[in-house]
Amino acid sequence: MGRQFFVGGNFKMNGTIKSIQDIVYQLNDAKVDPNTEVVIAPPALYLLLAREHLRKGIEVAAQNVFDKPNGAFTGEISAEQLKDSGITWTLTGHSERRVIMGEQDSVSDGPTDWKEIGR
Repeated sequence: MGRQFFVGGNFKMNGTIKSIQDIVYQLNDAKVDPNTEVVIAPPALYLLLAREHLRKGIEVAAQNVFDKPNGAFTGEISAEQLKDSGITWTLTGHSERRVIMGEQDSVSDGPTDWKEIGR
């Protein structure tokens, strides 16, 4: 079996309910090669909207994930919460989080990376 092609779209802090719905409808109608994995990363507010309306075979990623399972971490989302919501991917290592927000590379694995967190 050959290598699977991966297409990932990070929306960053862009989108509205309407624009996310439009993208989801377009993806649902798209002809995607079965050897291509497609994952989209809308803003956190729209994760469930995308997950609930996307067809099977197109995955949703969180743009960020916290490394603790739960606790008093305002605004953070854990991998366990994402998996519970059917979100099976996340992004880590954003340059803007390092530059603008002062996150250290020790918080992530370095450069931005798409990671599967489980299905």
